[in-house]
Parts: sequence; structure tokens; C-alpha cells
Amino acid sequence: MTRFFDTDSWNEIWQTVSRNRKRSIMTALGVFWGIFMLTVMLGAGMGLGRLFRQQLGDMSTNTLLLQPQQTAIPYKGMPRNRWWRFNNDDVEAVRRLPEVLHASAVYWAGEQHCSRGERKGDYTLMGYSPDYQRINPQKIIFGRFINEVDMARKRKVCVIGTQVWKDLFPGGEDPTGRSIRINSSYFTVAGVLRRQSSLISFSNPERTIIIPVSLAQQLFGRGDYVHMLALAGRDNMPSKQVEQACKRELFARHLVAPDDEKAAWVIAVSEMLDKVQGLFRGIALLTWIVGLGTLLAGIVGVSNIMLVTIKERTQEIGIRRAIGAPPGAILTQILTESFVLTFIAGTLGLAAAVGVLSVADSIYYQAVVAAQQGADISWQISFGTGIEALAIIVAGSLLAGIIPAFRALKIKAVDAIREE
Repeated sequence: MTRFFDTDSWNEIWQTVSRNRKRSIMTALGVFWGIFMLTVMLGAGMGLGRLFRQQLGDMSTNTLLLQPQQTAIPYKGMPRNRWWRFNNDDVEAVRRLPEVLHASAVYWAGEQHCSRGERKGDYTLMGYSPDYQRINPQKIIFGRFINEVDMARKRKVCVIGTQVWKDLFPGGEDPTGRSIRINSSYFTVAGVLRRQSSLISFSNPERTIIIPVSLAQQLFGRGDYVHMLALAGRDNMPSKQVEQACKRELFARHLVAPDDEKAAWVIAVSEMLDKVQGLFRGIALLTWIVGLGTLLAGIVGVSNIMLVTIKERTQEIGIRRAIGAPPGAILTQILTESFVLTFIAGTLGLAAAVGVLSVADSIYYQAVVAAQQGADISWQISFGTGIEALAIIVAGSLLAGIIPAFRALKIKAVDAIREE
């Protein structure tokens, strides 16, 4: 501790570093660039992870989407390559399964022309069951989502996305209870949704108009036809088990072979999450490998310059050994010089990287959050990552001085004094 406050020691360190100023600066730049790149890449990886988690929103990670396809296996007198379809009874049958928490019908009605007075536009029309808001929740700004009474009575009500609201209600007023025209029919606005999750959306939620699926079937003359089923399994229930239970029930109802893998198209959100998280883990590993490799190159440079410095100071070290300087003093001096050079360069690199990530945060906020009302995502590294980066700098600074320090201890006083 006394040595830490010894001004003569610090003056000696400064003279050693400044003696070869250009070489010291070039070497320090390697450490600076290594920690800078490592921190920036880690921040970018964390930002992408946060962006993906935001896209997930409050959606259940045990969500499944099922759509019927052509059969590939003949079964109970039914031929192969047969097309089959879901209906309203299938939705209720799946909802009653013990593995299923929520189930919703999904009906695509395509792009439809909508208007209100002189304001008009083309938007995607979707038919959902009330449970869809529980499976893939979106933020409700005004009003409510469609409910069971809307379904039973086939009410002409709709829930509109924020872009539809801005286009048809430019004053920004609460549109609930007001009417809009979809093709030749008038609908009462029940609510306004803002996009919260778009991972399994079938269209841009902000440019979508949602109506009860029962009404969509009636308007387009499709009877009880359903394009797709969306469902959420119960908590802690493996998605594969939920999928198998649903397939077993649906295949039995429509005479489809139980082992026909091609008869239904299935998307499991949990499997998607596993793949994406695996991708992010791979990116993180690659980031650490590249960043640490760059940083190691800088540390090797510091070690080399310290070896050169010790070679130049052979006589000085020999004289100090001859007049009684203990090995610990020599070792501490060399390690301190290495520590100062590496730690200052690394800390500046870390500070510069944090500054760049802060600028990225500001640009993202202005371009996405403020301009497009997107989610506020931070591209900054976490506090824990910052501590890890500092620990790497400290460890690297000590590592850079180990070889030069032991090289200095091997210098014999007599040989050093003889050297010219």
C-alpha cells in the first residue's frame, strides 16, 4: 500500500512508458481496440436478444399453431393426398383437452377496403375467437377485445390496429362506439390495439381489423370453416405433449392416420425460442472468442514491449539488485508498469465502447421509439457485463507483466553491470 502512494515509483513508471512513447501508444491501442470491440459486440448481441424478447411480448411460450394439410397415408377407407379442414367443433374439442389452456379459431379474410367519411384505406381483416387475446396478447389502448357475446350474436363489431385508427380517426379521439365501413357493411369499433407481440402475427397488427370469427364465416359464406387453430398449452406442459394430444383428437375426428406427419402443419413457439436462443448463444460465444482474441493480441503486444524495456534496462535492474533491492520490489515494479499501461488503455476502450452504445441507444430511440412508437430497447451492456470487462482488463494487465517480470528476476547483478 505504501508503495502505491510512493511518488518516486510512479515517476519511474512514467519515465519508462514515455521513454518509448510511440511504441507504448501503438501497443496500448491493441488493448484499447480489443476491449472496445468486445464491449460493442456484446452490447449488439444483448440488444438483439432484448429485441427478440420484446417481439415475444406476453405471448405464452407454450403456444402452438395448427393448420391442416394434404394427408400422406390412406386411413380407414380414406385415400392419401386428401385435403381436410378444421371447423368450429374442432376448436371446442381442442379447448376441452386437459393439456390445453386456451384455443382460438383463426380466419383470414384478406385485404379489405375500409372507410370513414372521406378517409379510406385497405387493411387486413382477420376473424378470431376471444381466446386469441389471451394466447397472443396485444396492448389495448381504447375499449376492449371481442368477447363471447359478440361471437354468439355475430355482432358487427371490430377491433382496429393503431395505424387503422390514425388513418380513419386522424384527430386521435377515442373511436369506441363509432362506425367504420368495411366494403359495404358498417361495423362499430369496440377497441384499438397497439402491437405488443408480432412473433406469430398473420399480418401487421397495426394495420389489421379484427372481427368475431363467427361473423367472418357468415360474411364470406364459409359455414363453420376455420383456416387455423391457435392454442396455448398449460403451464409446465411440454409443447410436444400438447401437440400430440391435439393431433390425436383432430386426426380421430377427421379420419386421418395418427402417424401421418404431413397431415398437419405445426408451429411450436417453444421450439422457435429454443432455436433462436441457441443462435444467440452461438453469437455470444463467437463474440467472446473474437473479442478475447483481439484483446489477447493487445496483451501480447504489451508483454513484448515490457520485454524490450527490460532488455534496455538490464544495467539499471542489475545495479538495483546489487545494492540490495529485494526480488519482490523488482517484480512489483514490472507488474505495476504493465498494469498501468494495460489498465489505462483497457478502461479508455471500455468507456469509448459504452459511449458508442449510448449513441446507438439515442439513434434507435429517435428512429424507432419516437418516430414509429416502437418498443424502447436498450443496446447498452448490463452492469454485470461491465464488471466482467473490467475483470478481464485487470487479469490481462497482470498477465501481460508476468513473463517480463520473471525475465527481470533472472538477471544477475554481476552480468548486468558488465553489459554495455
